Amino acid sequence: MPLIRKIPIGENGSLSLWKVTERQFSVHLGEKSAKRLAGMKREDHRLAFLAVRMLLQDAGLIDPDLLYEPTGRPYLANGLSVSISHSNKWAALYLGPEPYGIDIEQVSPRILQYSLQFIGDDVIPAETDPAFAATLIWTVKEAIYKLSDSRPLHFAQDLHVTSFDPLSGTGTARSTFPGWVEVFIFCSETVEDHVLTRARKAD
Repeated sequence: MPLIRKIPIGENGSLSLWKVTERQFSVHLGEKSAKRLAGMKREDHRLAFLAVRMLLQDAGLIDPDLLYEPTGRPYLANGLSVSISHSNKWAALYLGPEPYGIDIEQVSPRILQYSLQFIGDDVIPAETDPAFAATLIWTVKEAIYKLSDSRPLHFAQDLHVTSFDPLSGTGTARSTFPGWVEVFIFCSETVEDHVLTRARKAD
């Protein structure tokens, strides 16, 4: 079984990681998910979609338990908080009573080509590799966006990484979006050539 890690988070929460190494999955799909899967043209998207369902299954849930709001935001019928992310061969799923946003992204120099679109006055140690720093900032902001109820956030102007400790992988960020001024705590780690970040509102 390619379930790589299950990371305890907070009180009774967990973040599970699946590394896609197979081409076939034994998982039941509801009608909506089956139609969605059939419409996916890229194999990596299909495999990541199925890997997320395998993570649900590992947690004792099934595909029909996972629902989507009109905005595309996922939620669970049982009321638990959920966040989903995937990138290349990795799929990640957070489940728990406390809202978290998660994101996993591959570190690549290509991200520097459009970094001005999402990097503003963010704080990252100067000695950090530029591609890693940009990927870290992106994952933090993407994780926070997943907590925003689909607000029209401008990543460079409205979201700000305010601190980051490379030794612990932890840091803080804030939103200055009008009507949604919030402080966040995040934790990032490297998973092979990817950055995995989880974020929540500060207490």
